[in-house]
Amino acid sequence: MNNIFVIALNTYREAIRSKVLYLLFFFAVILILLSLFFGSVTIGDRNKVVTSFSLFAISIFSVLYAVISGVIFLNKELSKKTIYNILAKPVSRLEFLLGKYFGLLFTTILIVILMSIATNLFLWLLEGNLNFYIYQASASIIFELILICAFAIFFSSIVVTPILSGAFTFGVFLAGRSSSYILNLINSPDVIEGLKPVLNSVYQLIPHLDWINLNDETVYQISASYQHISYSFMYSIGYAGILLILASYIFTRREFN
Repeated sequence: MNNIFVIALNTYREAIRSKVLYLLFFFAVILILLSLFFGSVTIGDRNKVVTSFSLFAISIFSVLYAVISGVIFLNKELSKKTIYNILAKPVSRLEFLLGKYFGLLFTTILIVILMSIATNLFLWLLEGNLNFYIYQASASIIFELILICAFAIFFSSIVVTPILSGAFTFGVFLAGRSSSYILNLINSPDVIEGLKPVLNSVYQLIPHLDWINLNDETVYQISASYQHISYSFMYSIGYAGILLILASYIFTRREFN
């Protein structure tokens, strides 16, 4: 457990120094500021527009960071061959992977928390009211990140090229956010019958992120049930746990050149 903590802490420190973090953070701030402009020219509730844009910025920023950093951190250890020095110590490959995972996850969770607080302060300055529903959306984004970070580690452990690892991970995110559309295709009479078993297999395998995500409920200030939040958390933990077990099984049998 101590080895996992040390690797996670080093991963967190490396993440904080990463230029990717500040570049994407700047991108997220620009999106949030743009939300003020669109809110002022859009007919309707400006608060809802700003909240929607802000939650989108938090979500896409944290996911992009998890995808990019998740594949870079592991690939960097392999390309620079520093992994040999780590594994030469009494550190198992499972501890190495878990340390990278928890370090990445802690960083992304911290990002979501800080940006959610900043967004709420921004709304308070704008409207004079705090929107505590934002924190339920933040919780759902964190549940998504538990899965996305696990997928990033999983694909990095089996795919040599970081670009492919990142593409696969982001592809899973997009598919997971679109799982309800895949289900509609399965039930559609216009889809070729031979294609339905394939779509059904994809639907069963991908994480159902659109069910976990609570951005829309937050915009309209609808409270999610404790059962929904609890199930989402358990679903994310269970799915991520299976991915990490598979990743460690593959990684322990991988030959390093």
